[in-house]
Amino acid sequence: MNADGTVAGPMDYGSGHIRPRHALDPGLVYDASFQDYLLYACASGGAQLDRSFPCPASPPRPYELNYPSVAIHGLNGSTTVHRTVTNVGEHGAHYRVAVVEPMGFSVKVSPTSLAFARTGEKKSFTIKIEATGKRSRRLKRKYLAGSYTWSDGVHAVRSPVVVLVA
Repeated sequence: MNADGTVAGPMDYGSGHIRPRHALDPGLVYDASFQDYLLYACASGGAQLDRSFPCPASPPRPYELNYPSVAIHGLNGSTTVHRTVTNVGEHGAHYRVAVVEPMGFSVKVSPTSLAFARTGEKKSFTIKIEATGKRSRRLKRKYLAGSYTWSDGVHAVRSPVVVLVA
């Protein structure tokens, strides 16, 4: 619920309220470098934040920033997003993914489990988002939300998936 009493949509909130104890022991983190954010700025409208970093002619799409959430605008077919996480929890951690799909879209995460032998180890995965069937005209230009959550039984790392219907 928004402050004005209207129903909150997926672009009005984050991944949830912060829980300080959980923030101190997140289990997994998504790394992004300063250069990654410069590329993101280039891809998000051509903003050049650092004059010593020229925007490439073909920057990566904004949703390719290695960030927990995934937001896709105007998806009609399918797209695949790549993510990399770092284990900052215990060695020997084994995570499994659970997916909540946005209405009218399939979301497939591959692989469906990540096994970490040590703290600091990185693992990559893909998220394929695909439009399925016909969507009602009333959904056009609406945001639809789902999520994917990596869990090892101790940590639950939830990430929103938001699609703007074309």
